[in-house]
Order: sequence, then C-alpha cells, then structure tokens
Amino acid sequence: MAKLSFIGAGRMAGAIVRGLIRSGACVPSDIKIIGGANHSAKDLAKETGVIIATSAEDLFAGADAVVVACKPQQFPMLNESYGKLSKEKLVLSVLAGKRLATLTQFFNSARNVVRTMPNTPGAIGKGVTALCSAKTLTTGDRSIVEAICNGLGTTLEIPENMFDAVTAVSGSGPGFFFETISAYEEAAVELGFTPAQAQLLVRQTFLGSLALLQSTQETPENLRNQVTSPGGTTKAGLDALTKNQFRETIKAALLAAKNRSEELGK
Repeated sequence: MAKLSFIGAGRMAGAIVRGLIRSGACVPSDIKIIGGANHSAKDLAKETGVIIATSAEDLFAGADAVVVACKPQQFPMLNESYGKLSKEKLVLSVLAGKRLATLTQFFNSARNVVRTMPNTPGAIGKGVTALCSAKTLTTGDRSIVEAICNGLGTTLEIPENMFDAVTAVSGSGPGFFFETISAYEEAAVELGFTPAQAQLLVRQTFLGSLALLQSTQETPENLRNQVTSPGGTTKAGLDALTKNQFRETIKAALLAAKNRSEELGK
C-alpha cells in the first residue's frame, strides 16, 4: 500500500481519508496529516487513527505521495520548505482553482503533479473525482492516483482547461443539491407536513427518482414527461418553475462557481 501524507485536515481531507480507509486502499498507519491552528488534525486522527506529523520533514519522510488538501486561500501561506521537501515525490492537489502551472512552480522538485477535483460524497464512496497531470503518469504513479481517487467513487480524466467547469458542476454540485433539498423540505413544511414527514417524503422522492433514472435508458426529460399530464398538477408546478426561470437559475449558479474558480486560479 502507498504511504500518503496530507497537507490540511479539514472537510475535504477528511472525506478523502475516510474514503481511502473505508475502501481498503490505505490503512490508517500509512497516512500522515498536518493541519493548521485549529483542532481539525487532532479530531481527524482521533476519529480515523491516522498519524499527525510532528513537522514538515516528518510529513514528507517516507511518503509515496503528498495530497495538498488545505483551503485554496491558504496555498500562498504554505510552508516554503514543502517545495524542497517534495523532491521526487508525487504531489496530488485538491485545491479549487489552483492550476498545474502554479502547483508545479511551488512543488518544483516533485516527480509529477496531479490536479484533482473530488467532491464530498467521496466520504461514502459515492463521489466523482476529475483529474489531470503535469506529465504523463507512470504506471506506478497512476496506480497511486487511482487508489486515492477510486476509493472516493468514480474518476474522470479531463484536460485542465475544463477544470473550472468541473469545479462548478461536480465540485460545488453537492452544495447546490443540498440547497435544493433544503428548499424542497422547507416548502413541504409550509404545506403542512412536520419536518420529519417532509424529510422522509422529499429525500425518498429524490433518491427514488435518481434510482429510476439510473436504471433506465430514458433521458430526464422523457421521465419528466411520463409524469406530466396536460392540465395536471405536475404541469402546473413545472409551469411555475419555468415562470421563475428555474433552468436559468441553475445555469447562473454554475457560471458563478466557474467564474470564482477562475478567480482563485489567478
């Protein structure tokens, strides 16, 4: 098994670590982490059994790969020694908006740098991770990258010029999805259901609808049409969505996230 070190111990690092351990790609003793001033590293180590590095040197020593999982805004404040300590290491970044050019400039002695964009459902093995690399991955390095990413769910290799878009669609996507669920449950409560009833109705409706979509060869539009009758209740609701620019709102959210990813990359 590969030995991995994590720069950062927040939500994204935690999601990756849990996915790796759950899938059996790594055992806790093969993972080292280092966090910031808060208690995130201690909390993650207590929960999962991973090791807290005592210094930058300890973090990099013996690591087959180093995962950069701090917040993008923290990248300029990283310990400068990380660049030198990454000599001949495989570096894998999950930082939104941080391009390969920026990453390779900082980790200039790494044997290769991989840019990824996972999402939080990876914590239960149901995520999707996009990736690209500065150089062609060797067979050994590809195995390490796949072990990290496959433990989180599905992997998609794409050109780097699509990363701002994938950050919006799948990276930020869970946040948009949860906001939709929250709004749906809130509306159900306003219709008279208790919060518990609203939660059951809404979440099972979404889960069942997605399962139905994945089990067929039908498009979402075709399945929508199958439950929409002229003059019926679904048609009335869909007309309200159209009137309130539902699709345009979704597109605006994705575009805003994509634009922010571009800003973070500058």
